[in-house]
Amino acid sequence: MRSKYCLAFISVFLSSAILAQSLPEKSANEAWSYEELIASYKQLDQNYLNASFIDVGPTDAGPDLSLFLIQKEPFNSELSLSELAEGKLVTLINNGIHPGESCGMDASLLFAKEVLETGGPEAGQLIAIIPVYNIGGSLQRRPNTRANQNGPVEQGFRGNASNRDLNRDFIKADALNTFSFWALYQQLRPHIFIDTHTSNGADYPYTISLIASQKDKLAPPLARFLEEEMAPALYKGMAKNWPMIPYVNVFGRTPNDGYAAFMDLPRYASGYTALFHSLGFITEAHMFKPYPDRVAATFEFLNQSLSFAELEESAIKEAFKAAQAWELEADAFPVAWTLDSTDQRKLPFNSYDYSYTKSSLGNYQRLQYDRTKEIALEIDYYPSYRAKAMAAKPKYYVIPQAWRDVILRLQYHNIQMTALDRDTLIQVESTYLKDWEHQTRPYEGHFRTDIKAVKQRNQKRKFFKGDYLVSTDQANSYFLVSVLDPMAADSYISWGFFDIIFQQKEYFSPYVFEDIAIKMLEEDPKLEEEFELWKKQNPKAISNAWATLSFFYQKSEYYEPEHLRYPIASIP
Repeated sequence: MRSKYCLAFISVFLSSAILAQSLPEKSANEAWSYEELIASYKQLDQNYLNASFIDVGPTDAGPDLSLFLIQKEPFNSELSLSELAEGKLVTLINNGIHPGESCGMDASLLFAKEVLETGGPEAGQLIAIIPVYNIGGSLQRRPNTRANQNGPVEQGFRGNASNRDLNRDFIKADALNTFSFWALYQQLRPHIFIDTHTSNGADYPYTISLIASQKDKLAPPLARFLEEEMAPALYKGMAKNWPMIPYVNVFGRTPNDGYAAFMDLPRYASGYTALFHSLGFITEAHMFKPYPDRVAATFEFLNQSLSFAELEESAIKEAFKAAQAWELEADAFPVAWTLDSTDQRKLPFNSYDYSYTKSSLGNYQRLQYDRTKEIALEIDYYPSYRAKAMAAKPKYYVIPQAWRDVILRLQYHNIQMTALDRDTLIQVESTYLKDWEHQTRPYEGHFRTDIKAVKQRNQKRKFFKGDYLVSTDQANSYFLVSVLDPMAADSYISWGFFDIIFQQKEYFSPYVFEDIAIKMLEEDPKLEEEFELWKKQNPKAISNAWATLSFFYQKSEYYEPEHLRYPIASIP
């Protein structure tokens, strides 16, 4: 970060005329391009001592990921991001993860200008803005990338430079963008995280809807604060000009019959940040509303969030601190969830009238909304999820150094590890996969695996010099357990980081192993009982030599212990 004290002669409060000159002109239905946005933020950096534009790391597209910072006092060029954030309440605003949804990119620039023009935020606040996260998708700007959206005239593309949806990448990190995000996020450790979007799905009168971090994934102190204090205040503030509704999680039907809250798993931006106790929000401006209205509603949400942060700074910090204490003290964490259908609430909801008519194109009924007829309803809303998997927090994980892709991702999150200084036999708990399902179609470049059941075995295993011992008695243990426990919804094994363990490396020849199997039966009466039971349970398999002999092979001393054994061990 360069020094700005040489610019001290420039007034901190520039006139509105000068500010207007720094904004490229555009019509109401146009969005600023990536180049225009970056140039405008750089101009603000020049104009204000309490603003700073920096590049923070590489992206798949080539240009570095940029970050724009605002605080009350002038910036000190000698301070790192973590030093700047120390003691402050930090709000991080992410834009353009889907660059076709550009209202947040434009709104954040207008928000930054207004905050700076009025003297900056209150002392003790640090605002960090990512102008454009998906630079590659933004550089593919053209008309008609969004079939379901009312403008702007040109839109960016959803995929990034390597055609990845970056809002599914926050755990697996296939994109360089994600590594750069991790680096800045872990330094800033924001109390509030806002990710700006435009919706898809149903039609309804509201210009903006909101996804708040799913409360049942948050640390309990934060969940209470979000549900009882912050979310109600934001809805109340928005109601004055842009009434807001919980994100309408409905596709292919109307919302009139009710809907459930969106489950933002750790793969998503706000799901990832929840693991580190940020109060996360995803704004969803409605796709059919005029583009200027979408920008204005998003802009208003940013203002409401800042007002709340300034007013409730102490309470937010207290909840954040309590969440960190919960993380260190917890014996287990929720890592997979299912909808709690018993928590049904009534949600006031304004809806459009609708009808189904026969399509002129095919033999089906088409849905049509009538925007001239608005109906006030109370619909069923399901805001809660319950944990379907709780992961016990061991005292230690033991991670073989061979799994360097996993180790790298943990190191990016400041997970402290101790390398073994010699080969060591360690008594550990090993996890073997018992039941799973491989997806047959790729999802974001991965054939995901759903681990349905596991079994634990206590074993003495040999680990080697350079393998890692990882204590869970440290910060970020919620993240650690959420990516290392096989039953977690977004565990590294579910994303394919350990797919090789599903494949055996050694096999047998049936004509050789037949005699070994006969000898095993002769020497072990208990095995004979197990074999008889197996034959009853698998009447067709007994006609297959390979299947029959596999029963014996898997119980023999020749069967490799590594097959279906999760490589990462734990010490309870």
